[in-house]
Amino acid sequence: MKVALLDRDGTLIFDPPDYRVKTLHDLHFFEDTTAAMKYLNDNGFEIILITNQAGIGEGVITEEQFWSIHNAMLARLKQRGVRVLDTFMCSATQDSDDPWRKPNPGMLLAAAEKYGFDLGKTFMVGDRLSDVMAGKNAGCRPILVDTGWEIVKTDQAEYVAPTLTDAAEYIVTNS
Repeated sequence: MKVALLDRDGTLIFDPPDYRVKTLHDLHFFEDTTAAMKYLNDNGFEIILITNQAGIGEGVITEEQFWSIHNAMLARLKQRGVRVLDTFMCSATQDSDDPWRKPNPGMLLAAAEKYGFDLGKTFMVGDRLSDVMAGKNAGCRPILVDTGWEIVKTDQAEYVAPTLTDAAEYIVTNS
């Protein structure tokens, strides 16, 4: 099974300035999100989303609100021909040492256990250092996509992609 693990906020959708997607009005895809994800699907990749959602732990939104917004996003992607196999979410706050909160590898390890794929052959794509380090800590091949608010400089990523399309092309070419 070929799998691409993708972060959500700042990677697939614009991260609001407060980093909290609280309503459907906050949900805006990057221009190339659908095409990049469809390209991965069309080249035999299953997509699993790996997302920290500290807003739940902070009480900014409820878990029910998160899933309502997230499921609406998944429905939009499905209407556009994108298949997402699963979503793993951690609601722990930023100061938590929860094993699922990126940069810890818990969500990635759980995904690999559930679906039986090889983490060493799997790419983890995200816009933050915590995404890159979660991938590295799980034994994945991390890709930093330069689409988030923060400027991230790291030598920990296998590849730094200016867009999700560039990341998808790198994954297909190098898997």
